[in-house]
Amino acid sequence: MKTFVRHAVALVAITVVCQSSFALADDYYWIDGGNRTATLVGDEKVADQGQSCAAVDTVSCCPEATCGSCCGPYLGCDCCPCRGIVGFFGLDSFKGVSDGALGSNFGAVAGLNSAIGAFGLADYGIGWQLGMSYGAYDWDGSAGVRPTTSQQQVFVTTGFFRKAAGDQRLSFGIVYDWMINDNWGVWGVNPTMGQWRGQVEWAVSGSNAFGVYGCIDDLFSVQNYTGGQVPITVRNQAMTQVNLFWHHKFVSGADSWLWVGAPEDIRLNQPGSLGDFIIGANIQVPITDRLALYGNAQYMHPSATAGLVASTEEAWNIGAGIMWYFGGHARSDKINGKCWLPYMPVANNSTFLVDQGVTARVQ
Repeated sequence: MKTFVRHAVALVAITVVCQSSFALADDYYWIDGGNRTATLVGDEKVADQGQSCAAVDTVSCCPEATCGSCCGPYLGCDCCPCRGIVGFFGLDSFKGVSDGALGSNFGAVAGLNSAIGAFGLADYGIGWQLGMSYGAYDWDGSAGVRPTTSQQQVFVTTGFFRKAAGDQRLSFGIVYDWMINDNWGVWGVNPTMGQWRGQVEWAVSGSNAFGVYGCIDDLFSVQNYTGGQVPITVRNQAMTQVNLFWHHKFVSGADSWLWVGAPEDIRLNQPGSLGDFIIGANIQVPITDRLALYGNAQYMHPSATAGLVASTEEAWNIGAGIMWYFGGHARSDKINGKCWLPYMPVANNSTFLVDQGVTARVQ
């Protein structure tokens, strides 16, 4: 917990400094996706009157018919691009029940997240997204059963989404996540797991939205470890969880998400729940039309009483890095950003919590 708090305080400090710097910059006055300027009026960012997407030549706004009807000067999402690719790279640290008393895992992660209007459904605002990431942790080894080997991790996320357009307020998405591991946790196993993840969001204004996101466990992994005196079976699977979140769009174009929730009241091989509650945050701050900073943090409080057991069962993840928007479009004054950029992030060790059960094998 102390390690998580130190990382979290550092991340918050960096975020505050960056956000304060941008608040003083002239970036309040930039051109949005509808060919209109946005001007700061009090605490709100107001789009100047002028040509909207519907008023200009469709070639200059939505060059392809597959863009659908996402254009509009309202609170939903900005006009096209008709497709979007976002790359990211950062430092990442996480800990879960699979790490036992080893402590956390520190490393670097890189990935891509892409989206496009779904074939035959774009006119209804339905998009398809596909993303993946690769992470390498514990570069100098660990205290697990494979101490000289680093830990490698791949996430793959794909699914469908619909962002609110024009004066609409409802956005939603559903994806499937895979987590593929090498040298995972204290037992050094190589599990591949899967989960379903969904999100529903309701915009109450041009700068605030509230919603719920949840995960349902699906694919699990059962592997054997025979390196000790007693052979064991190690089962890993995703944890079902539900979270309520608040999404805020700052006048500078930055986005923040705060959420609180809880994991399921079931765990592997033991009664009760692994955790009591979940709390987390995410922020993205555009620096230019292509470059943005990001930071994320989440903590799951263990249900066990404070002590040795609780210290091995807590789960947390914290990371920070940069994002690169190929083709631009990092900036938007709409609560849901550009309409065909990915709606849901690639899974990570915050959105993909894992439970582990270890049993002795009968010879």
